[in-house]
Amino acid sequence: MIEAISQIDQQNSSTEYSERMDGLLPEEIVHHPLQLKMYGIKDLSKVMTYWRELEQRLPAVPVACSATWTENWVQQYADVVRPWFVVAIAKDRVEGICLLSESESKLFGIFPVKTLNLGTAGEPHGQSVCVEYNDLLVSDHYRAKFVHQLQKLISSEPGWDQFVLSGISTEEVMDWPIVNGLNSRMREPSIRVRECRYFDLKACRDTGEEILQRLGKSTKSNLKRRCNQLDPLSIAWAESTEQALGIFEELIELHQARWQAVGMPGAFASDRFKQFQKTLIEKTFTNKGVVLARITSKGKTIGCLYLLNDRNRLLDYVSGFVSFEEAPSPGLMSHYVCMQEAMKRGFDAYDFLVGEKQHKENLGKSAQQLQWIVCERKRLKYSLRDAVQYSKQIVKRILKRDTNNKP
Repeated sequence: MIEAISQIDQQNSSTEYSERMDGLLPEEIVHHPLQLKMYGIKDLSKVMTYWRELEQRLPAVPVACSATWTENWVQQYADVVRPWFVVAIAKDRVEGICLLSESESKLFGIFPVKTLNLGTAGEPHGQSVCVEYNDLLVSDHYRAKFVHQLQKLISSEPGWDQFVLSGISTEEVMDWPIVNGLNSRMREPSIRVRECRYFDLKACRDTGEEILQRLGKSTKSNLKRRCNQLDPLSIAWAESTEQALGIFEELIELHQARWQAVGMPGAFASDRFKQFQKTLIEKTFTNKGVVLARITSKGKTIGCLYLLNDRNRLLDYVSGFVSFEEAPSPGLMSHYVCMQEAMKRGFDAYDFLVGEKQHKENLGKSAQQLQWIVCERKRLKYSLRDAVQYSKQIVKRILKRDTNNKP
């Protein structure tokens, strides 16, 4: 698909970008031309040097587009996806950078589908790191310009069938007109909105309240009852990389045992996924990039938690718990104990990420939305897929009608 280094200069800017700049003060407008350069996997070392240099200049960097996360992902998955990097340069200085990954699949097991993904996405099913809070790494003054030129570059590439934005916030999506159909060759995008429940630790701490005071009546009652049943409860918060890796290994055992008990493979059935996480812990623990904790009741482990530190927000990334037969509500209680410790340690929020689980609803009293968006080009294979899906719906309606009309 993308085969050579490409460059797009300021002349490609459109009226749309100019309109976005209206209303800004003169000193807020960046006048330097923005040049996009593309690099392949062979230039990984050079790109990571650019990435870290930009990262050091920015006040806050999302985990999902940090240099360590991205480089680790490329090293683990480059043989099953094809990574490309887009570097935005203004006046000889890097102002933006992102990863584009190419993956392939089959529609109906016959028709090849080439997908272009933003960020660390596109891995085979069952091996994904499941990126959330996906984003570009770019300085604020150049964000609108970078997004605009990046999507022009993406749109100009003829090889892809669909462009995918995974786990991107609803606010960031507004900067992507490609989602609304940048040209007549695009179909109506498929958009899936998912909710991330979280608890605002900072707001609770600032008011001097306890976490329990901000929870619902039934949740409070349940937590108090479980605390009495499991007393004494304690938490071991890893203070060294060695301790973190020890908790990680125990987490894997608990996680796999619970999923395999219900006939599912579990996340760590994938060696790639396991190695990605182990490497991430080894490379980021000393900089407080990850948190690992073990929660015990009466000296016995009931749960292990692995959380990402994303701009002082803890993200509930992966966990392992004992069965309900061994301890009542082990997931709920493990998170509650960890939330209390996280508030003491000064974290701003405890984010449960996407997923339909009862403890997220009970403990996550606030919410924000992420979107998974698939932008498809107009292809005959997609028209065929739509026709098949429509035919299935018609058949279901007929069968349902006949069933209802039976005497």
